[in-house]
Amino acid sequence: MAVILDGRAVASKIVEELKAKTQELKMKGITPTLALVLVGDDVYSKRYVDMKIKRCEEVGVKAILNHISQAGEKELLELLKGLNEDPHIHGVMIQLPLPEGFDESKMVERISPEKDVDGLSPSTLGRILLGEEAYLPAGVEAIMELLSRYRVEWVRKHWVILGLSNITGKPLTALLLNRKVTVTTCHPDQKDLSRITRDADVLVVDVARKWFITANMVKRNSVVIDNGNNYEEKKVYGDVDFENVKEIASAITPVPGGVGPLLVTMLVRNTVKAAEKISV
Repeated sequence: MAVILDGRAVASKIVEELKAKTQELKMKGITPTLALVLVGDDVYSKRYVDMKIKRCEEVGVKAILNHISQAGEKELLELLKGLNEDPHIHGVMIQLPLPEGFDESKMVERISPEKDVDGLSPSTLGRILLGEEAYLPAGVEAIMELLSRYRVEWVRKHWVILGLSNITGKPLTALLLNRKVTVTTCHPDQKDLSRITRDADVLVVDVARKWFITANMVKRNSVVIDNGNNYEEKKVYGDVDFENVKEIASAITPVPGGVGPLLVTMLVRNTVKAAEKISV
């Protein structure tokens, strides 16, 4: 039976750690501050922003919501310029997706790398690839945090990353290229996919296909990270057949309750890290 990598439990521990750190910073006259940018009135985007604000408030980070119901790229660029130049703001994030007509890469790229606590700009990905200091995207940070907290050995292992999204697969690959691991990346429609996944010591799956990875596709005693979120009738399912794969793997993330609960917390922690740099 695999060790269940419990994201909720880890998130709770990190929240308590962040509370202590924000208190220390405030005693030095620094209030960690995150500026959230919401463009348009998408219900789901608003919900995600509200979750981030709630987590900020929970740990003592100041959240400033910049909600623009109607705006063009020019207005958004001007807003980002002001946020970059404001010394009291330590982190800036744009809630994606942006409304139709916006060039998302262009907008995210305008966030200063020192304030890109969401780790999503093209320049941040470049820094990660080159092995330079950068804030990791929340999904990548969450995966590495789970492995660290549960003391799962991942160095000098063969990683297989199935799915190359801009927010998880690509930056995770870039990060690992500078670590002591072998990395194989592949598409879910890859020929002989099972042969590749069965060779993985660490298998990361992010393909948006319910229960795509089955037990016969997993190496015994491997580590399986399920980053899937597939909704059916208000229930969420992973990309991995959890009940059967957990009998094969040595460690596995559940869905829900694995990577997901850590995402917002990682964003907030990066904001606190940004504020700590000022205090040094």
